[in-house]
Amino acid sequence: MRKLLFVAAMIIASAIYSDASAQHLKKMRIGRYKEGDKVIIAEATTTLKVKLVVEYDEFEAGPYARYAQKLLGTRASFVNRAEYRVVGADVALLDDNDHGFTQAFDKYEGHSVSDRKIQVDRLATSEKSIENAAREAAETIFKLRKARLEMITGEQGEGVFGGGLESALREIERLESAYLELFYGRRTLSYESRTYILPVSENNPSMAVARFSGDDGLVAMDDLSGEIIFLHIAPSDMEYPASEEKATVALRYANNAEVSLCLGSSVLTSRVLPIYEFGKTVMIQKPR
Repeated sequence: MRKLLFVAAMIIASAIYSDASAQHLKKMRIGRYKEGDKVIIAEATTTLKVKLVVEYDEFEAGPYARYAQKLLGTRASFVNRAEYRVVGADVALLDDNDHGFTQAFDKYEGHSVSDRKIQVDRLATSEKSIENAAREAAETIFKLRKARLEMITGEQGEGVFGGGLESALREIERLESAYLELFYGRRTLSYESRTYILPVSENNPSMAVARFSGDDGLVAMDDLSGEIIFLHIAPSDMEYPASEEKATVALRYANNAEVSLCLGSSVLTSRVLPIYEFGKTVMIQKPR
């Protein structure tokens, strides 16, 4: 569901930006000219910025996972796993600042792996069999649930109300979650965001941006274990104003090109952006 929402948002944002770009011709004066007392030498160039967000998803199975079905009634995963996924991607003009991005990547948040060294159910130095320890942990979970219910219904916790009741309920919930992790494991999500700056060349419509590996995330460009994330620029067929006779003022019109960011055969995002390198120079008589 999360991936579907992400794709839908990207499609809507791209469509809105495409419509706006298709109705606007971006241009700038180029060459050598005077502006007041200053001599200007201008060249029309485009620089793109690409932002990628990678999610690291790690699951650590609980030590009592094999007893979850027997003691708690639902099965738990026995297998530890860890994988990386690209969950956000966008491309914009460098001079747009962060307003050019359609996704608010900075809102992604995650938590790190717990550094807890002693299990929450370990209350003494004496050793227990795993099954007995699991049984006691399950009994504690049910005791915590019963205590919470009694506090909510008023059967227990006389004199505990208001902020004290809320605090007690939060602590019970924290303890229950810690005990449940012993059976159902712990999932940790963390995120990494990287921005890449890419000057555009008319001789190179495709550029390698980064390499990505499901096992290691974003890796070095010379690490062949990663698949290339590349950017492709597809110029559009556009009509430009005609040059005027005896004109001395040069204007460079940008091409509203489709800029796509791809991982293998999958398109991560696609936007229409004004690219000067694939546009056209038009000569006019007077600046406008």
